[in-house]
Amino acid sequence: MKPPDDVLAPEAIADPGSFFRRLREEDPVYWSKRHGVYILTGYRDVHSAFRDRNLSSAGNIAGARQKLEARYPSLLRHALELLDGWMLFNDPPAHTRLREPVRRAFTPAVASSLESTIESRVDNLLDGLNGEVDIVEDFAHPLTALVICDLLGVADSERIFLRGWTQDFGKLIYGASSRNPEYIEAVARAGDEFQERMTPFLARRRTDPRDDLTSKLLASSQSEGWTEPELLGAASMLLFAGHDTTSAAIASATRALLCDPGARRLFTEDPKQRVASAVEELLRFDGPAKIFMRTATQQHDRGGHTIEAGQHLWLSVLGANWDPSVFDQPEQLLIDREPNPHIAFGGGIHFCLGAALARTEMRVALPRLFERFPEMTIATDELRWNATVVDRSLQALPVIIR
Repeated sequence: MKPPDDVLAPEAIADPGSFFRRLREEDPVYWSKRHGVYILTGYRDVHSAFRDRNLSSAGNIAGARQKLEARYPSLLRHALELLDGWMLFNDPPAHTRLREPVRRAFTPAVASSLESTIESRVDNLLDGLNGEVDIVEDFAHPLTALVICDLLGVADSERIFLRGWTQDFGKLIYGASSRNPEYIEAVARAGDEFQERMTPFLARRRTDPRDDLTSKLLASSQSEGWTEPELLGAASMLLFAGHDTTSAAIASATRALLCDPGARRLFTEDPKQRVASAVEELLRFDGPAKIFMRTATQQHDRGGHTIEAGQHLWLSVLGANWDPSVFDQPEQLLIDREPNPHIAFGGGIHFCLGAALARTEMRVALPRLFERFPEMTIATDELRWNATVVDRSLQALPVIIR
């Protein structure tokens, strides 16, 4: 009897690691009748798929975008135009044209240069925490919003807007139902408000460049002849990923440590020594992404299956990161795990350019959080996760601190 294969089932949302393990044990290249896709859960299968030019990133969003453009040509115009600058929804050569300016402007050195700023942001936020608080809403979200604003040169006052905007625009990125009127209204609002706020900001940076990523990106993109929608789209991608994904990683890492007394004890005994390996293990164990989507561009064989052109494949990085053929005791949080070749940030040409910044934020935030509140405990037995196919994020993480 085949295991249940609904990625959106309550048990799969609550415990995706165990869910993907069951699929992998049945078949690492698993045909999901429920979703009409192949779900890849084996490490080697996912790792190789990231580098396979038979698989397209553009095909997954193109169909949905065409339908939305046909149905709501005016209402969603600005929101859908933002996708023009999202490199991960493009294949070469368009992908290369969009990625290179960002890669040149957003180097690991740029992320490292923000460390002292991140330390200050973390300490200021921790100073305001007391009693029962929500790590997601009161710490992780504001921290990552402030840091990405620092990086791009956006005013702190935009943090509140950014929180609501990521929730609205995330409905498009994470694929909520387009038949829901609230979905359409939220996506339309996100597109319109982002253009209204960011267009004049980009204009100011063109005439008065500063030492920020926006100015560097404007200069770097000139050689590629980016259009205005591509510039706005690239800014939206950096703001969205730099805020939403990293905040999810910080909250999930906090939960994982709070739920594992042994791992927490080892981490807090010597956080400076262990933080680098701990962050990698926390990303492997319960990272912010569950699935990356691809579409076959031509017929080919994969894992004993014939994949037809146009067939959709879901690459489960969370499943791959729990593969026992690569990771000993994969379902255990071993914060000193070495080596740790996890693929939480994807791979190949689409490897996350923000990985260095996410790691820096986690390496600063987690030790300071646990040093400041050594008696912190989770305030509820019923945590809720956002029910999407691709991301792994807590709706809230209520804790009691003293």
